[in-house]
Amino acid sequence: MRAAWIAVALLTFGCETPTTFTASVQASSSQSSKIGGRAQLIVNVTNTGPLIPHLGLTFQTPDRWYDVHEVTDMGGCTIDGDHSAFDCGDLAAGATATYSISGVAREAGTFRYQLALRSLVRPFHYVNDHPDGADAQVWEEVVQAA
Repeated sequence: MRAAWIAVALLTFGCETPTTFTASVQASSSQSSKIGGRAQLIVNVTNTGPLIPHLGLTFQTPDRWYDVHEVTDMGGCTIDGDHSAFDCGDLAAGATATYSISGVAREAGTFRYQLALRSLVRPFHYVNDHPDGADAQVWEEVVQAA
């Protein structure tokens, strides 16, 4: 009898529908700078689904904005290096937030960023996820020597 209950529990939890997070997202960022120059990353999000716990502005490339810049204004977020993201806290259903992150460029080079949004709470579901991957904002930034 106990084995039957365990089997039912496993089937129930295994068939759970994953949370679907959706949002409209607009991002803009400095495209060029010099070492010591100011740069900005602005992400505007309107949550069109359920509450997104610990919304993460997650970098999917080795280049991470917070590594290239000394962040001077977090825009209401914190850096979560373990998840390659800015953790911007919970975003309620129907809420709109603008995350305006500022910094000073500290490394020269051409950097390619790919930014996707996801919940930083297990099981780490992406926002606007599709079978071929989550929607992502992609851009390049050129930082020249001072």
